[in-house]
Amino acid sequence: MTNYEIVLLWAVVLLTSSLLVGFSAVTNRTSITSALVLFVFGGFSLYYANSIGFGSSLAEDIPQAIYKLYAKVMN
Repeated sequence: MTNYEIVLLWAVVLLTSSLLVGFSAVTNRTSITSALVLFVFGGFSLYYANSIGFGSSLAEDIPQAIYKLYAKVMN
């Protein structure tokens, strides 16, 4: 796996976590600060992945990176 794919996967994990933490904070009527922090870090990771990418589409590369991670874990 390349650094691009690793950063892309981290961005997906951080952005997904920010959504889950945000929904949890809203339903429990608590502060959404941690969700915002995760969202900002995920956004910066996505921006960094885009800047080190090879000019390809991020939306097309996310499933490929997930498949490569799955194949690496299963071997």
